[in-house]
Amino acid sequence: MRQRFFATSFQWLLLAVLGLWGSVAAAEAAKSETPHQVVQGVTDSVMSVIKSGEKTLKENPDAYFAKVRESLESTVSFPFIAKNVMASYWSQASEAQRDQFTETFTRGMVETLGKGLANYSDLKITTLPPEGDVSAMKRVEVIQEVAAADGTSRISYTMAQNKSGEWKLINVVLNGVNLGKSFRDQFAQSMKQNDNDIDKVIATWAQKA
Repeated sequence: MRQRFFATSFQWLLLAVLGLWGSVAAAEAAKSETPHQVVQGVTDSVMSVIKSGEKTLKENPDAYFAKVRESLESTVSFPFIAKNVMASYWSQASEAQRDQFTETFTRGMVETLGKGLANYSDLKITTLPPEGDVSAMKRVEVIQEVAAADGTSRISYTMAQNKSGEWKLINVVLNGVNLGKSFRDQFAQSMKQNDNDIDKVIATWAQKA
């Protein structure tokens, strides 16, 4: 149970990092930082809030989750992530449904991440140095190792540099599992199970996440 809960929580963390795609703050940082620094910087920011808020989570969970959300929203484009998860169903949804799913997805991400990682004070996340000179490369694989008392996970981030010189995360693989595809498949499967009723999928998403 502990390992499964950690895996789910860390999926949310990685999707939070995936939000670098639409972040103005992250785009500015990416112009002057290496891809390894971009990944580590976002990770450090989120973990700092998590580790300093354990007491608040117990005494005032709403305030704790609000602080976690505030930290994430400074670097995460939640609408972009929600659109990516809905995939082709995004164009079928009304504006109200898109907004509702984005809010449901955001709330689920914040609460799952906040509760899950709060139980891991022993968590250590290390960004491994690049193998060789990557300064001239336009696509770089950044590897992180996440160590906890019950084991170590390995994460691969594929970072790509756009024409403006900004480093963008285009994919994440956790212990061999493609997380972006995993969440897209989850949404698509939920659509099939609910007779393509987007409202039903939105209503049940938080519980399934």
